[in-house]
Amino acid sequence: MFGSKTPVFFGEDWGLDLTKTYRAAAIGSTGHGDFGHGLDKVFVNLPNVEFVAIADENPTGLEAAGKRNGVTRLYTDYRQMLAKDKLDLVSVAMRHSELHEEIVIACAEAGKHVFCEKPIAPDLAAADRMRAACKKNGVKMAVAVQNRVSPAVLQAKQMVKEGRIGELLSMRGNGKEDHRGGGEDLMVLGFHIFDLMNYFAGHPTWAFAHVLQNGREARKSDAHAGSEPNGLVAGDCLMAMYGFPEGVYGTFESRRDLKGGSDRFSLEIHGSEGMIALRSLSDVVWFQGPIFNPAKPHRWQAISTPEWDAVSDKMHWCNQQLVHDLLKSVEEDREPIASLEDGIWALEMILSVYASHMAKARVALPLKNRRHPLK
Repeated sequence: MFGSKTPVFFGEDWGLDLTKTYRAAAIGSTGHGDFGHGLDKVFVNLPNVEFVAIADENPTGLEAAGKRNGVTRLYTDYRQMLAKDKLDLVSVAMRHSELHEEIVIACAEAGKHVFCEKPIAPDLAAADRMRAACKKNGVKMAVAVQNRVSPAVLQAKQMVKEGRIGELLSMRGNGKEDHRGGGEDLMVLGFHIFDLMNYFAGHPTWAFAHVLQNGREARKSDAHAGSEPNGLVAGDCLMAMYGFPEGVYGTFESRRDLKGGSDRFSLEIHGSEGMIALRSLSDVVWFQGPIFNPAKPHRWQAISTPEWDAVSDKMHWCNQQLVHDLLKSVEEDREPIASLEDGIWALEMILSVYASHMAKARVALPLKNRRHPLK
């Protein structure tokens, strides 16, 4: 049920286990998706990595990125950068996934390893082409899903593996359920939740879902681009159920304009002898007991460490961990802890919601039709 990939956490001398210094660049698009969640600065002060160039078609955004990162080789055309600069890896940093396929394939064809913002692509056909290009050119790609290297999340996974909450039974995920609630929440925030479900329970074999738009059944005619170009979305209320190996079930729910925002964004992991709740990179708690009854006293316990609590910018720390693991995966010829294949599985779960809803039936995973179900 559990994967064998385990990241190596670094201390004061981390990075010294790499065999060479790698030259890196970032590609952003401040006119169309900026530099994502700090993915332009991921190479700054990263041991054994030399941050040498940045590309952005917007001159103002390009200049600003150069100044904040201390990089002077600046390009308005990322293809020129790939051709002129001797690079080992590239951060494909913009949030807007509709740009990812073209750029990732160009990086792969140039032989550059890739660290990519999520969601990885607007549909499975694009993700498949990215995977084929990386495989053909011997390129590794990692996805910016920071929870995969959060020490608190890794401790939670180890607890599940050791049976600390008994037999794993089910997982319940929610998006932020803000103004993007429903379809856009599914794509943007659901990506993290589904990646974690795969991390804890393996890959699902089926999905069954229901989508509403203004209180009625969502239709293909409701499909539209979200506030960020990440492919077609539909619905303002949805619920999905997934079947995982060994009788484990997962659910995901998102409704528009509910109060709570980031505090609603969560994954609960239910076992026969306890429960773990993940509500951010740092807020991971658990209780031990066969039934959670709020009327009875329960002592929720934090899953954390002093070293992790002391990290001020946890997202940046995790992004650098992911890049370090990406480089180790290159040297060890293995898949990264947050691989492109893992990202495709998260996308499978997202798009299966629409595939199931439109079919009004349970659908098998992986999906046979790689086109977007709303087209």
